[in-house]
Amino acid sequence: MSTRFEGSAGAGEAGDGEVVDALGMPRTGRVVTAVRVLLGAAGVAGIGWGVAGVLDDPFLTDRAGLGRWLIGGLLLHDAVFAVLVFAVGAAVMRVRPGPPMWVRRTLLGGLAVGVVGTLIALPALLRPLPTQNPSVLPLDYGRGLAIVWAAVVVGTAVAIGVRASRSGWGRRPGRSRGGSSTPE
Repeated sequence: MSTRFEGSAGAGEAGDGEVVDALGMPRTGRVVTAVRVLLGAAGVAGIGWGVAGVLDDPFLTDRAGLGRWLIGGLLLHDAVFAVLVFAVGAAVMRVRPGPPMWVRRTLLGGLAVGVVGTLIALPALLRPLPTQNPSVLPLDYGRGLAIVWAAVVVGTAVAIGVRASRSGWGRRPGRSRGGSSTPE
């Protein structure tokens, strides 16, 4: 591992050329920090708008039921799905030898997106059928979730494929992009 110090003790370069801090975390610049702050502020504003809408809704009669559902979803996320994604992520990142870290991170990103899609679809999937109103669940949500997972798998594979083709990862040594390794 070549080390390139960036001003703080212990900072260097990861095996794939990425600049890391003393804890081995990728360094980010001011633009990334500003984008994160803006996205966080937008998220907090969205939550506030949602809470205000719930409190002002005259047709919402079962606020306690809504509260139980929201708290249950939070607990399900924090106690089951987040732990599952963390455990899989920790296992994937520790596999040695294995693919480069960027491949592992991309796979974990795809896993996280798929889990979020599953969390969104879960209430519709767990709702008992048939309902009193046939328009409540008019679609096949199981098939929809399968399509979401397929799109996540394809998107993750395309992202890895594009980066691999640009970086040369996965090619056999001595082979050029043209296909022939012997000079003419």
